[in-house]
Amino acid sequence: MPEQISFEVHGLEELEARLAQGDTRMKIELNEGLRRLARLFVSSKGVGPLADATPKRTGKLARSTFFQIIGSTVNQTLKIMQPARTPEGAFYGHYVREGTDPHEIRPRNAKALRFEIAGEVIFAAKVNHPGTKPNPYHKRVMARMRGQVQYLVNEMGRKVTAYLSGG
Repeated sequence: MPEQISFEVHGLEELEARLAQGDTRMKIELNEGLRRLARLFVSSKGVGPLADATPKRTGKLARSTFFQIIGSTVNQTLKIMQPARTPEGAFYGHYVREGTDPHEIRPRNAKALRFEIAGEVIFAAKVNHPGTKPNPYHKRVMARMRGQVQYLVNEMGRKVTAYLSGG
């Protein structure tokens, strides 16, 4: 015969009442927690560890770095973005992070491409580009900051638990 275990639980009515009245406070705390997480990576637009680790040929990609909390109060998501675009409108951060396959470059509105190499001007009808290697700088930043992220997530959990238990 299986052993029977019994126990008493106190305070569930209070916990239920706190959930009914304190839902807004928890959502605010979780929103603030997401903002603290975001500021680990992007302390302000274009500044922070992610922007610092971004390759900087011109610096435009790093300067475009920002975060946004999207969604409703019930379902919030943290997004960190680098929306820098080429003059043609392509988001080029993807190509920096993921690399490119070999491809051909042709001029759009001219008969030739113009290059200046070591003071010499060169014209070409097309260029065979060998592609670029991926640079997963964003993954390296995330790995480096994993401990800080976990600390903030744990802190969020402690605050919500303390609030729900009356602390």
